[in-house]
Amino acid sequence: MLLRYPNETLETLNEEVLAERLSRFYQELKQKDGSDYSRSGHLCIRSGLNRYLNSETTGKKFSIVNDPIFKKANKSLNAKLKKIREGGESKVKHHTCIRPEDIRKCYESGVFGRDSPVSLLRVNWFNINLFFCRSGRENQRKLTKNSFVFKKDANQVEYVELSEEEKTKNHPSSISDRADEGGPKMFSTGAVNCPVQYLKKLINVLHPGEETLFQRPLRFFSPSLETWYERAPLGVNQLASMMREISMAAKLSQIYTNHSVKATSVTLLGRAGIPIHRIMQLSGHMSEESVKIHIRRQILQQERQCSDILAAPAASTSSATALASEPVQQSEQKSTNGVKKQDKKLEDILRRISERAHRKNQVLDHEGTVNSNRSEDKRERTC
Repeated sequence: MLLRYPNETLETLNEEVLAERLSRFYQELKQKDGSDYSRSGHLCIRSGLNRYLNSETTGKKFSIVNDPIFKKANKSLNAKLKKIREGGESKVKHHTCIRPEDIRKCYESGVFGRDSPVSLLRVNWFNINLFFCRSGRENQRKLTKNSFVFKKDANQVEYVELSEEEKTKNHPSSISDRADEGGPKMFSTGAVNCPVQYLKKLINVLHPGEETLFQRPLRFFSPSLETWYERAPLGVNQLASMMREISMAAKLSQIYTNHSVKATSVTLLGRAGIPIHRIMQLSGHMSEESVKIHIRRQILQQERQCSDILAAPAASTSSATALASEPVQQSEQKSTNGVKKQDKKLEDILRRISERAHRKNQVLDHEGTVNSNRSEDKRERTC
């Protein structure tokens, strides 16, 4: 829009003009290589624009998703999505859910832990993304020591929740309006790998002069130090590749991405029977179908169980077939031996017949010779 209308800015457009600009913008929206975004990509861009326009910086009070004045623009978007679907380009590659055995391996290998600034940083980054569904490296970098509040329930069990300011940042207004006043919480488990204790440990050893939660670990570290981190926030590129680095350090079964953590949260909650609207409130998903896709997907262990169940009938019959084939093989061997014996008898009979014929021919030849000699002697005598 800036290239086509250089004298206009998104923040200063009124609703009527913005609706007209969006109608054309949705139709011309392309990736750098000239191909179309996926269906979910278009919807995410629209949601991102809506959040930006409703942010404190811009201060717009309308919604480009739901307000009637933007009906024409949304029809233009739906027509574009229909065209993409008919062209077979609407398939979306969903992020892989992290396998439970890989999560355990992170703890067992020491990649997650409390004994070094790197392992402590990694385990807290993972827990915050898993329990609070934080996404986006910029969003993670803006977390501070005051982003979380420690409380206790009626049974005096300690838990952590986001501060009121962070709740509004993490979830769009359309989700927050539908949701109740609750929010994601991280309760103390009392176990060795308690996520609440990990977070308290991290906050205690952060640099006091830096407010960000994810700080750069010290290069030269000693457990006796009171501060384990430098007075500098962790870079956005390091945050963006955090799960990849964890996967390689722990030698997991595959290389996961940051989005895999959120996919794991949605999958685990869905399989536990948590209502979809509650999962959407925790994860910030705008579509129920996106949540259902994660719930329907199976982890490798369940796929192995399904495979074993389906293969069980064939496995049981294979042993029976093996047992049944033994007498068949024995009978075949016996029949083969019988044929061999019969062949041998036939060979003996043919050999004997041949010998008899040969002897008979010899006798006939001898008798013919004797008779011829007698006839010659008779003729000589007559002469």
